[in-house]
Amino acid sequence: MVSVHALSFDVWNTLLDINKIFNLISIKIAELSNGLSSAMVMSTILNVYEKCKTRRRLGEVDGFNIVIESQNILAEELGLEISTILKAIAEAFEEANPREIIFSDAITTLELLHRLGFRLGIIGNTVFWSSIYTINLLKRLGIYNLFEVTIFSDETRINKPDRRIFLMFSKNIGLEPSKIAHVGDSVIEDVGGALSAGMKAIHIDRRRGKNKVILRDIGLALIGELTQVIDALEEL
Repeated sequence: MVSVHALSFDVWNTLLDINKIFNLISIKIAELSNGLSSAMVMSTILNVYEKCKTRRRLGEVDGFNIVIESQNILAEELGLEISTILKAIAEAFEEANPREIIFSDAITTLELLHRLGFRLGIIGNTVFWSSIYTINLLKRLGIYNLFEVTIFSDETRINKPDRRIFLMFSKNIGLEPSKIAHVGDSVIEDVGGALSAGMKAIHIDRRRGKNKVILRDIGLALIGELTQVIDALEEL
């Protein structure tokens, strides 16, 4: 018998491929800079991203300010005006084909979970862009309405893995944390945060392939494809 009644999902690198949007932003910045190569911009974005994730995890900056700070650091390291970074991000998202950014197993899995009666939601961190960009992509994909509760760190000023953002989700959806499983790609932000709040956790790492591991005693499942979520729920 499945004890989970709701699932919360991380977005980037769980449902949507962050490297693909980074690549589009890199191309846009290179075009607007009149000199920088997209490869060099991409490398800088990835470096700044790791730095900002570290600061976010250490609690040195909140979920709202991390967006502003990451944009400013990127502009400084590239030697560009912040307006160029903002324009590139806006144009990249506007021109992006969301079907090329979403992982191939995401929509079918979400729709099946919804049909099976699971309540769905999002707990997402932000960096480089505010959550409205992510929300608009999900709307263009036609799946945003599947999520009953959406919580992003730029709105709450709380970053994963802080347990408070997970408990906020639990309160908003009206279920005890033990009745919720959180699905995400980060061991620290998703698994660590969810387990610390009393939720179950499903870690997705697509390098695992079809190899699935269930650690029922601690409420953790390790999967390689989103299609394995339902099987994992039955075993947790």
